[in-house]
Amino acid sequence: MKCLIFDFDGTIVDNLPQVLNLLTENLNRKNIDISKYSLEYLRQTGVKKFMKQIKISKLELFSIYLDIKKKIHQNFNENPPVKGLSAVLPELEKKYMLIVFSSNKSENIFSYLKKYHLEKYFSEIAEDSSYFGKHIGLNKIVKKHNFNKQEVLYLGDETRDIEAARKTGIKSGAVLWGFEGSVPLTAAKPNYLFTKPLDLLKIS
Repeated sequence: MKCLIFDFDGTIVDNLPQVLNLLTENLNRKNIDISKYSLEYLRQTGVKKFMKQIKISKLELFSIYLDIKKKIHQNFNENPPVKGLSAVLPELEKKYMLIVFSSNKSENIFSYLKKYHLEKYFSEIAEDSSYFGKHIGLNKIVKKHNFNKQEVLYLGDETRDIEAARKTGIKSGAVLWGFEGSVPLTAAKPNYLFTKPLDLLKIS
């Protein structure tokens, strides 16, 4: 492996409580109360399956996604990095090129990384500016650096991250500390599954 591409929200930033609050607010506006569901139930059910259960259409889901994304990007500095990640980044940076890939603005991400003294470990911040799938931005990164696709690993906390990696033709790594839990992420069949940041040191 030569390059590790990190998703930002949920993978680097510990913002799960904020995402859940914003999701709850959006659904409350549609008179849908999800307070009876535990956080673990939501995580283990997965986004797509849960939205089907409460009868949210794909169009409504996309609208909710845009609203959550907008509000997260306005306040993401309030959330700390994932516990334990800062301890492994120095070792990972010695072995791989590390890249952040996010729909957030690159200057905002750099400001966040600098606030927590993490900016020195990342070679690049790539913006995901496409509404047609993360694979488009991932392909741009691969082409820009002329990477062998089998030597690139994309790390994310949602099944759509695994799907995007597969569509790009690169390796996928699911992290279990983010938005979706082990059940949907395992079912998506990533190349790697990481329970905690320390597990990232086992990448071969």
